[in-house]
Amino acid sequence: MLHAVPDLTAVDAAVLHAIDEIRHGLRHALARPRRWNGTLRRQAQARSVRGSNSIEGIVVSEDQALAIVGNESDQVSVDATWLAVKGYSDAMTFLQVLADRQTPLTEEDLLALHFMVQSYDLARSPGRFRRAEVFVHDDDSGRTVYTGPEADAVPALMEEYLAVLAEIAARDVHPMVQGTMAHLNLVMIHPFSDGNGRMSRIVQSYMLYREQVAEAQFVSIEEYLGRNTSAYYDILARTGRGRWSPERSASEWLEFVLTAHYRQARTVQGRLWSADRVAEQVDDLVVAELAPERATPALELTFSGWGLRNATYRELADVTATTASRDLAALVDAGILQRHGAKKGAWYSPAEVYRTWLTELREQTKASFDAGADPYRLASRGEEIPVGFAAA
Repeated sequence: MLHAVPDLTAVDAAVLHAIDEIRHGLRHALARPRRWNGTLRRQAQARSVRGSNSIEGIVVSEDQALAIVGNESDQVSVDATWLAVKGYSDAMTFLQVLADRQTPLTEEDLLALHFMVQSYDLARSPGRFRRAEVFVHDDDSGRTVYTGPEADAVPALMEEYLAVLAEIAARDVHPMVQGTMAHLNLVMIHPFSDGNGRMSRIVQSYMLYREQVAEAQFVSIEEYLGRNTSAYYDILARTGRGRWSPERSASEWLEFVLTAHYRQARTVQGRLWSADRVAEQVDDLVVAELAPERATPALELTFSGWGLRNATYRELADVTATTASRDLAALVDAGILQRHGAKKGAWYSPAEVYRTWLTELREQTKASFDAGADPYRLASRGEEIPVGFAAA
């Protein structure tokens, strides 16, 4: 027995409808050819990878996550943290390949994903189900806050788990609900000695990709959970009540996850709108001959809040290290970029005049796309759930 898919209420349906409206808008926006689409996808993966790992105390900066996703090992120290985050990033890439098959997830798939996530430390039994009891402890109090099912029960539970994933997909359960239940049941079974949280979030994303949610990379909720870790742990604790208890309702968990999907989708809406404004500003710099056209992807990246290094510039501009250094120096001289650090540690950010403009843009974006609204509260009051641009 596993946690069952809850019966959807009218409010659940209203929230799902709002999420779908935003998703469809994102799908159309992402389908239009824009030079920043590829860069934005890389940023989205970096944020997801960083968010999911931060929940487990594996912390890197956004810029470090972007370098790891981009295989820029020369930009960060290659240590256990780097290997853990890189393994997660590789697993997220591999799951997209698995999802393209349009076939149910298998035990072999799951173990392969787990091996990628945990292979940086063989003591964590990568690619194997646990063979001992598992207890989740609160680091602050030292208390046991969750006890998983007995190890002997894991193989049968995982067989049932994979069968249920295939079954709910076959009966056209909404992709967001499929992912929600895949996440909950895996984290509650706790089939691995370590990495259960990350695997649960990976499988949730897999369900979106498998259901051909084209904008899945942007609406998956790892980033949101990384920003709201306490709330995430609280809802898991309330749902599980400290032990494996699949008879308990998952309704409250569903509300939490759909709220996360809604808020993440609104965040991404704002980022796409802001990216268009940034692209217009960068185009103006090129037209004014203050920046070479080949610099546009790199300028759009750093104007979106990311640090810019020589290695990133030369990848985006497809130039040599020498040309990248020359271009970056010229952009500093033109008053577009500001240099920080020296030699190999040097990185670049927008100059002060552009930082002021970007601060104003962020405030306008925040006002126009409220990513903190509670869709359940609005729907329960009979109020409209915002799904588009709100004129400031």
